[in-house]
Amino acid sequence: MSSHSGEPNSFLEDKNNEYSISYYDYFTTEECTGFGWDLSNHTQDDLQPCTVNSTEFLVLTLIIQPIVAVLGILGNVAFMFIVWKEPHMRNNMNLILLNLAVADLLYLLVGVGEKFVNSVTSPVSGDCTVFGRVGQCFIINPLISVASFTSLFLVSFFSFERYVAICTPMKHLLINGRKRTFYHIGLVWFSSFALTAIILPTYSDFSTVCIKWPNETLYSNYPTQAAFCETQTDIWIPVGEMVEIFAFFIALLLNVVCFVKITSKLYGRKQFSFGGTPVYEDDPVRAQHRNSAHAATRMLLINGIAFFVLATPFHLTSAIEFAEHIFSDWIFPCTFYKDLSVTLLYVNSAVNPYIYGVTNQFYRQAYRNMLCQKLPNRNPNNADVT
Repeated sequence: MSSHSGEPNSFLEDKNNEYSISYYDYFTTEECTGFGWDLSNHTQDDLQPCTVNSTEFLVLTLIIQPIVAVLGILGNVAFMFIVWKEPHMRNNMNLILLNLAVADLLYLLVGVGEKFVNSVTSPVSGDCTVFGRVGQCFIINPLISVASFTSLFLVSFFSFERYVAICTPMKHLLINGRKRTFYHIGLVWFSSFALTAIILPTYSDFSTVCIKWPNETLYSNYPTQAAFCETQTDIWIPVGEMVEIFAFFIALLLNVVCFVKITSKLYGRKQFSFGGTPVYEDDPVRAQHRNSAHAATRMLLINGIAFFVLATPFHLTSAIEFAEHIFSDWIFPCTFYKDLSVTLLYVNSAVNPYIYGVTNQFYRQAYRNMLCQKLPNRNPNNADVT
């Protein structure tokens, strides 16, 4: 689910071959000598949005994405504060959601922050000169990858946990525990770092290019150099895309299976088995446990559906670009749709805490208590629900 900046957009030829931009032109200007882009014979329409940041792109990166980031940071920090402040909130389910909040917070801070800075400091699309080789290629891009993989895996782990708890409650009672939860959370973070290490060669080479702009007043203050995090060998481009695409769609399939089985188990019968004992409508205590389980599971379903609905457009775009590398005749143009799909990823990382509050009364009450600065109602139903 990652979206890296500091990568040059592909320069494409139109259907009639009316224009083309060659990366390997060699020329000399007053400020720069070397390989680069000779854009002197191109129009503004040729250069946007693949070479120069478009107005639509700037609206997204300078206005909409920062607003999303602020809301997401506030929401995730509030959730983390609640779990940290109140010991009774530190159950296994909330520990998973706490780590999801950390991953989402990291994704918003690093992803939106670097796009904002890069867009302000350079009009060239993908230019990461301001952060340099180490900052962009070996810190920012890997952190974005780690955060996106971690969010994906934690959502899937959460879905699987609810599936085991709802569909096989006795088994869940036997295996569920704090040590097991910490182990799987640690495994998620380790797997995210491991996959990031695998795809690191796709953006580890810091490349600087010279740019010769059209002789127009509009471009008089444009930079004559731009830098990007690229791959040293083209083989790593489809490899990196394939890892991200397969990880996402495998997780999507797993979550769909879990959602279907959970929904069938909960809503396909009139009674709910709690610890192996049937719960009936006339049993108020167990009915309350059942309602708590329904609330937690409803929150999971809505959160999971929102996650994959918001993330799928970006990964479909990545799948098309992957197909372009496999089938060279395919051309995927630089479009506003791709920039919008990246914005949806940030919405994805921002929306989770708000979903908790809207869909679950216990989280709603916890938020109210935090805002009103009073002790929360220590309802026993805040404990892990199986």
